[in-house]
Order: sequence, then C-alpha cells, then structure tokens
Amino acid sequence: MKLTQMRYFSAACHLGGITQAAEALHISQPAITSAIQALEQEVGVLLLSRGKRSVAPTPDGELFLKRCDAILAEVDSLSADFQELSQRHNTISVGLPPMVGYFLFPQIFAGFTCTHPEIHMKLTEVGSETAKDLVKRGELELAIIAMGETPPASLESQPLIQTQMMYCVGKDSPLAGRETVTLEEAAAEPLILFTSGYYHQTLLQNRFRSAGLTPNVLFHSNQLLTIKSFLRKGLAGAFLMPQVLEPNEPIVALPVQEPLRLNIAVVWRKDVFITREARQFIRFMKSRIE
Repeated sequence: MKLTQMRYFSAACHLGGITQAAEALHISQPAITSAIQALEQEVGVLLLSRGKRSVAPTPDGELFLKRCDAILAEVDSLSADFQELSQRHNTISVGLPPMVGYFLFPQIFAGFTCTHPEIHMKLTEVGSETAKDLVKRGELELAIIAMGETPPASLESQPLIQTQMMYCVGKDSPLAGRETVTLEEAAAEPLILFTSGYYHQTLLQNRFRSAGLTPNVLFHSNQLLTIKSFLRKGLAGAFLMPQVLEPNEPIVALPVQEPLRLNIAVVWRKDVFITREARQFIRFMKSRIE
C-alpha cells in the first residue's frame, strides 16, 4: 500500500470523480484509475462505486477513507514539522563581542555566506561573558568569545587566535612615544572601560584589584567608534585589541608591561547535539583563520 494510492483514492472520494481528482493532482486519469484498482486488489475489497460521471466510496470504502485521511493528515503534519525544523537548522545563532565583530567576523561572515548561501546567520552582539551564558542556557548555538587559557565550564571550544589587550591613546598623548606602559600609569590617566559582561573588562578589573589600583574611569561604553573618537582627540585612554585599529588611524597601541593576554575562540555547549550547519561553520572558521 502506497501513500500515492491513498492520496488518489482520497481525492477521488472527496472531489466526486476521477477526472476532478486528476485535474486537482495534475495526474493523468489512467494513472489514478490504475492506482485505485491496485489498492482495491491489495486490500481485497471494492472501495469505489463507479458511475458514468462520478464515483463514491462503498460502505467498505467509507471505513477505509476515514482511516486513509487520518494517515495522510499525520504524514502531512510530520512533513510540515520537519520542514520547519530544517529551516531552523539552516539558521545558526551566533553571539560575538563588538571588538571581535569589528576585526574578525566580517571576513568570516562574507566567506561563509558566499560558500554556504543556504545557511542563514542570526547575530547577537554582546560581551563575551554574556554570550557564554547565553550559550550555556541554550539561547545561542555558538559564540565567538574572548577567554583565558581554560575553556568555560560546560562548554566546548575551538581556539581561533591569541591576542592581548593593549593600552591605546591618541598619537599626541604624552604616553604615545613609550614602548610600554605600566598598569599604574594607565590607571592614573582618564580611562574608558567597557561595561560588565565583557571578559577583558573582568580581566582588567582583576588586574587593577590585585595591584591595589583604582582606575581613573571617565565613563563606560560598549561603542567602539565612540571610544576611538575619544582616543583620537586625546581625551582618554582605553584597553583594546590592536586588531581593531586601522593602519593609518592616529591611535597608538602600547603593550602593558605585564601583558593582558586572551584567546579568541568559538564555544558551544558540551554534550549537546549541534547541527550540521553549526559544525560546518566551526570548521570554516578554523580553516579560514589557519
């Protein structure tokens, strides 16, 4: 017994004729007639009462039609559900912090969407700490985050690059000509810090606290363009990844004497199924970075 035979039989019964069913299903009349006859032979009973211009289910056909329609409805529902699931699988939800989004992600995004146009990406710009928590809660499938040497608990990770936070100032700053700065010197100058939820902000706070320093914070901001505008005008300093600076930008990145090292990695939940599309994206990022 085939689903196509059941569909042809159901259509003929509900539409009242072989001709009408053939037109609705865009199938030839002989094909529908042959399929229904084969179905009757298989079940061993006459299912249709055939008139000159119309057909109707026999009493046995009425019983068969009721069961047939229930099966077809379940099959259609199953197909619709998994088509919707397939669409969701074709969308990858990715969290990333602004600095990573600024210097690393655009080239990856462009390359991946070019080679995998069928996969859509839903991006959420948040700090690394927040993105990590969203992945843990299952609200994001992947996140590209800044982290230390050890992956966050309950998460798998694929390292991408190693970098460090550097103290950045405008080219006319008195400190701009230095080869390095100390944390004490940076803390004494007007400073723009990112808000909570960012790994490098947590790293800085821990370093300041360990050194017994209270930084001279001008304000907090997550807007990279705003921060760089203040740096260019010599109004403050900020700790940034050097990769976010343009080649001819009038901003100088100075290493801190005790480096503020961090790793950029893509993370996902441990021991939880991730989609084929997400795995493709992880492999693509790794190969592109290498």
